[in-house]
Amino acid sequence: MPYLSQKTCQNNCVEPYPRTWAEINFPAMAHNLTVIRQRIGPNVKLGLVCKADAYGHGLVPAGRFAARNGADWLCVASVQEGVALRDSGIDCPIMVMSPTLPIEAGQAIFYGLNVFVESLEAIKHYQEVSESQNRPALLHLKVDTGLHRFGCNPKDTMNLVNAIISSPHSELKGISQHFLNSSSNPERTTTQLETFNQTIKDIQLPEQTLIHTANSAATALYPDSRKSLVRVGMHAYGIDPDNLYQNQLIPVMRWFTRITSIRTIEKGETVSYNATWIAEKTTRIATLGVGYGDGYPRALSNKSQVQLHGLNANVIGLVCMDQMMIDVTDIPDVQLGDTVELLGENIRVPTLAKLAETNSHEIVTRLMTRVNRRYIYPA
Repeated sequence: MPYLSQKTCQNNCVEPYPRTWAEINFPAMAHNLTVIRQRIGPNVKLGLVCKADAYGHGLVPAGRFAARNGADWLCVASVQEGVALRDSGIDCPIMVMSPTLPIEAGQAIFYGLNVFVESLEAIKHYQEVSESQNRPALLHLKVDTGLHRFGCNPKDTMNLVNAIISSPHSELKGISQHFLNSSSNPERTTTQLETFNQTIKDIQLPEQTLIHTANSAATALYPDSRKSLVRVGMHAYGIDPDNLYQNQLIPVMRWFTRITSIRTIEKGETVSYNATWIAEKTTRIATLGVGYGDGYPRALSNKSQVQLHGLNANVIGLVCMDQMMIDVTDIPDVQLGDTVELLGENIRVPTLAKLAETNSHEIVTRLMTRVNRRYIYPA
């Protein structure tokens, strides 16, 4: 549906989300999953990483759509995220990729979540809880090949595998590792992959054990890393900072706001807190109904652009908690209620990330709950 500004909206028209909202385009996600599937082939399982509220796109809606449109697994960071997916009726395999606490084992087993483990203590605890519930503990052994965030020492891998498969109360569902920079450090990536391959070479794994090492970038760049499952996050959402898919991916999220105030200031006057922007000439200023309290990075103050009426407008002055200002001097016919694109097809996430000196992940995951999501489904 078209977005109506105040000047075109009639008295009987009520627009939802009048201040700021994000549009989540699921046909774009379906397209991206198809592109990724073409890259990995039919025999590799595809896991959608939907942690951190599906990178700001909405955990349950994005997870449910992906599970019905090309994703074999859903990958989350916490037991709580996995429980939320289960409580919404999603019954596909779900893996919890971050370390879990002992107190979370009961929920993980009860809800049939796959969890990553790195130690004998964790394995034994899950086995004990599994026995008490008479439900299997579904375990993935994480091997630390160099990221040094989570995972067992490679030399301990065989003993830990044996500890899992020798018990009737646990199943070895997978064995994995994580790259530290697969998008732009081929030397370290190759070394990590070689370490992992060497580690599991002589281990007798159960036939159905999933071997998974690849994140988004590795999935695109390193065929040998795809193994039996890949864990894809940013690329599924159409965010491709290194253009590894040659512009084939479509952004799933577009973020909009509206103009809430307009004024003209004279040369020498300043805009926003701390007077960080000074007008060099008579300038037309528009205030937007969005700020860092909604997730727009304050680090983009005086750096970024937005799009209005098909033209780019500079963000000027410090971004405030609930508002921000743009220069609309050279944009004609600007009125209250006009829709402004903050990111999406015209203002790309990687561009904002570079300006804010962060990564694309942070740009989309920081959108707050008061930014309502408007979901668009295939016709």
